[in-house]
Amino acid sequence: MRKQVGIAYLRLAVAAMLVAGCVADPSSEDVRAAEQSGAKARKVVARVNGEPIYEDQLQPAVERSLAQLTRHGARTDDADLVKRVQARHLNELIGNALVYQESRKLTIENMDEKVEQKMKEVESRHEARQGMAMHSKAGGAITGDTRELLEARVRVDEYLREQGVLEPEIPEERIREMYDADPESFSTTETVNVSHILIAVDGQAETEEKQRARQEAERIREEILAGGDFAELAKAHSDCRTASTGGDLGQIKRGYMPAAFDEVAFSLEKDALSEVVETRFGYHVIRLVDRQPARLVPYEQMRAFLKTYLQGEESKKRLAAHIAELRSRSEIEILLD
Repeated sequence: MRKQVGIAYLRLAVAAMLVAGCVADPSSEDVRAAEQSGAKARKVVARVNGEPIYEDQLQPAVERSLAQLTRHGARTDDADLVKRVQARHLNELIGNALVYQESRKLTIENMDEKVEQKMKEVESRHEARQGMAMHSKAGGAITGDTRELLEARVRVDEYLREQGVLEPEIPEERIREMYDADPESFSTTETVNVSHILIAVDGQAETEEKQRARQEAERIREEILAGGDFAELAKAHSDCRTASTGGDLGQIKRGYMPAAFDEVAFSLEKDALSEVVETRFGYHVIRLVDRQPARLVPYEQMRAFLKTYLQGEESKKRLAAHIAELRSRSEIEILLD
């Protein structure tokens, strides 16, 4: 299932245009200056209802796409390929411009409060990514440029919501139908919580060295069976990096450890101690702490995720249809070479 779709995707797809300044206000002084300045002239690649889209707004997205294609083996010296990439991204910018132009017609109540709320959302996302607070140059105050950007994002969100594009209602039966169509895809895999003590030995070591390592592992196992503390013995003797935590490997799935280790670990009863197990790392003594069997995640726990996913899919369809309708009644001039 493609998990990257959703409401956040839609907002970012439209807001990215605003963040990058991809839609210019033709009444602004900087746009007039850019168009009138011969030394600093910006090449116009399209006009949307008279408003320009500039080459320097298009090119970064084109270059990112071409770089990605290069990593996958495509030849980006292919002129036809470059033109197709340019056309695709220009169409995206045109769609974004159309939406933004329509959003400017809205009269939005309580704009100040909504801008403040949008700022808090931006700060919260930044803190989640960076683990630190985001502060503006004004010590937390919203600057003029920031306010203009946030007002634009509020307008776009309000417009898309008004048009039924943002956060569309999804019937309950449609959500349930998606879950019932393939419930196994919402299953968890079996996991175990285990601790181990490793007596490491190189796989190419001499037989005698391997025997000494096995004997050490056997001795430690006997000490545990006689009442010795597993965690303390792991700290004292284990050659694994988990020694400092008493040998705790935490919750693991099959395949995380070597096959011989998995075979034993997943067959143990809770609190049971294994025989000595040999892997390419050496000799292990394993203790099963707990087991979580595979299970089907109930519909109630998946419902919110499925609703968001379906909202994202529906939003994309509605946005595409809405942009097509806007294009049909707009004047669009393509100036791309």
